[in-house]
Amino acid sequence: MTLGSVLFSPNGRIGSRTFWRGLIVLLMAVIVLQVASVYAGQIVGGLAGVVSLGLVYPYLCVFGKRLHDAGKSAWWFLLFLLGYFILSGVLQMVLLPVLSPMAADLNDEMAMLMEQGQLAEAFAYAPDIARESLFTSLISLIACNAVLGFLAARLKSDPDPNQYGPPEGSSASTSFD
Repeated sequence: MTLGSVLFSPNGRIGSRTFWRGLIVLLMAVIVLQVASVYAGQIVGGLAGVVSLGLVYPYLCVFGKRLHDAGKSAWWFLLFLLGYFILSGVLQMVLLPVLSPMAADLNDEMAMLMEQGQLAEAFAYAPDIARESLFTSLISLIACNAVLGFLAARLKSDPDPNQYGPPEGSSASTSFD
C-alpha cells in the first residue's frame, strides 16, 4: 500500500503501524501549514488555512481505514473528530494562560474592544494573538493527535478478511515502507 493510497483512499484496511505513519505525515503537514498561516504573508497565510481544512479528508481516510481494520464503519471517525474539538478546546483554555500569557492578555483586550463595539480595532489584535499563541496551538495539536491516534491504534484488528477487505500484510494486500 502506498502512502498516497493511505492518505487519499477511503477504501481498505490498515494496521496500527501504517496508521501511525500516515498520522505522523498528516501531523507534520498541519504543523507546517499552521506555522505558515501565522508567519507568512496574508495571502499565503489564508491559503494555508484553506489547505489545512482540506486535510480533513486525508485524516478521514487514515482513521477510516484503521476503523475498517477493526471491523467498524468509517462513520465512527465523527466521534474522533468531535473528541478532537473538545480536547483541543479544553487544552487551549488550560494551556493558553500558562504557555502563552501574552496571547491571553491580548485575547482579553480583544474581547473588551468587541464588547464596546469597536470591531475593527478588536480584529487588529488577531495576527498578534495568532503569533503569540502558536506554541500553545502546536502543543495542543500534537497532544490531540497523540491521544486520538493512541485510541485508534489500540483498536483490535480483525485477523480475518471482513467487509472492508483483507487484513494488511495478507497476500491480497501489501504494506508501504
